[in-house]
Amino acid sequence: MTKGYWVVTGNIHTPLGMVPYIKKFTAWLPTVGARLLIRDLQADVREGTPGSVNIIVEFDSKEKAVTAYESTEYQELINLRLQHSDLSLTITEKLLD
Repeated sequence: MTKGYWVVTGNIHTPLGMVPYIKKFTAWLPTVGARLLIRDLQADVREGTPGSVNIIVEFDSKEKAVTAYESTEYQELINLRLQHSDLSLTITEKLLD
């Protein structure tokens, strides 16, 4: 089974406003079998305009990544960050080895 990933990019407008989201998000990740691989808040962007935030979260499969995103818990977490950030989240999977 191939790993699934959330690839998140964007900007945070009010960092202190994100604190409740970040605390709950990092506590929630292990409950869905996920782990934070990359959290870069000062990315060195060489092409395009993805924003200053880059986050990659790993799941056991793409299906688990989708299920976690669609969960009631995560949908509630989204509301904690909306007014403080403009983020894009893409769900993808690892290429087969």
